[in-house]
Amino acid sequence: MTKFFFIFLILLTSNSFAGTAYELYMSGNKANGIAKWQEDASNGNLSAKYVLGILYNDSAQLGLCDIQDFCIFNKFSNYKKAKKIFTELYDNEGDPRAAYSLAEFYDDHPLIVSNYKKAAQLYLYAAERGIPEAQYNIANMYERGDGLEKDLVQSVRWYLQCNVSSLCGAGHEGIDDLISQLTDEEFEYAKNLVNFDMDDVDIRITVGR
Repeated sequence: MTKFFFIFLILLTSNSFAGTAYELYMSGNKANGIAKWQEDASNGNLSAKYVLGILYNDSAQLGLCDIQDFCIFNKFSNYKKAKKIFTELYDNEGDPRAAYSLAEFYDDHPLIVSNYKKAAQLYLYAAERGIPEAQYNIANMYERGDGLEKDLVQSVRWYLQCNVSSLCGAGHEGIDDLISQLTDEEFEYAKNLVNFDMDDVDIRITVGR
C-alpha cells in the first residue's frame, strides 16, 4: 500500500533547551545525548523512551552504529530493540506514538512479514488519538481494503480528519475522486465524524526535548 512517510524536522532549538538530550544530540554529541535520553527513560520519561525506539529503528541511517547496541553486526539497525521498546510503550502505557511505530513494522517492513490486519488495528488506535500520519494511513487502508473491509465513507472521514492538521491540511483537494463515489448522505456522515477539537500528537524526534 502507499504509506505516508514523514521526515523528522531537524531543528536547532533555542538556548532554553541547552543541555537537554535533544540539544546534545543535535549539536553532534550523539553519544551523550543518547545517554541522557536513556537516563530520562529509566526515570519514567515516556517521550525519552519513545525517542530511543526511533533511534534504534533508524540507527544505521543515522550513523549510530558505533554506539552501544544500536546496530546489528555494526551495519543494520536494531529493529528488534526498537520493536521491544514500542511494544512496551503500547502495551503498558497505551502510547499512540508507539502504536503508530508498531503499525509500520507490520506494514511492508523489509525484515518483517506484513500483517495488514494488525497494522490497520494499530493505525486506527493511533489515528483515534490524534496522530495525523496514522489518520492518513488508515484512510489509505480503508480506501484499498488493506487489512480491513473496504469502506470509502471511513476512508473519506479519516482523510478529512488528517486534513484538519497542519500535516495534511489540503481541504478536499486530492480526495475528490473518493467523495464523488459517495452519496450526499454518506459524505455528510463522513464530515460529521471529523473531530475538529482533536489535538495532534507529534511523532518527531523533537518530542524528546
